[in-house]
Amino acid sequence: MQNQAKEQKRALRAQCLAARAALPLKEKHALDAALCRVIAESAAFAHADLLLLFSPVRGEPDLTPLAALAVARGIPVAFPRTESKEMTFHIASPEDLTERDRFGIPVPYADAPLAHCTARTLCVLPGLAAGLDGTRLGYGGGFYDRFLATFKGSCLFPLYDFLVFPTLPFEDHDFRVAALVTEKGERTLHGSSHTRAPALPS
Repeated sequence: MQNQAKEQKRALRAQCLAARAALPLKEKHALDAALCRVIAESAAFAHADLLLLFSPVRGEPDLTPLAALAVARGIPVAFPRTESKEMTFHIASPEDLTERDRFGIPVPYADAPLAHCTARTLCVLPGLAAGLDGTRLGYGGGFYDRFLATFKGSCLFPLYDFLVFPTLPFEDHDFRVAALVTEKGERTLHGSSHTRAPALPS
């Protein structure tokens, strides 16, 4: 069953990347702005003592405008940096991300201040797709799955609405999300144990 889920996830990643890349730039900018508004109006953002963001690559939503809003509210902002199989977050602004890691992702410098997470920290997750049962499709590296295993704060998973499905292929080590938002607002999640690969809209 786990091998089947792995193969389904590999195929679905390719489909989701293609669907996201096909999004017209003007429409993408509008969706990104709407996602920023939804997150900025959330209770998790309002109560955060630290915001963990990601640098957008390969058509991901650009949520970096949230950094300026957070700082204006006195909320520090951090971005991830990966070394080997581990991921750490460092205090930085989007303009500070002038170095790129082995995946081509803009990252903070290694000597940037390390972020210290608490129960009030908000982590905004990257990814490709989500299921309404909390399943999440990432990129296969497992960095966030490992990080979130000990993370005590709250998470929001922002996605374009067309990349939300009833369920996704799931492996035992995968992290399930508790809060999913799209440009239309927060989506209500429910439980499921299905692992059938969903079909993307044509």
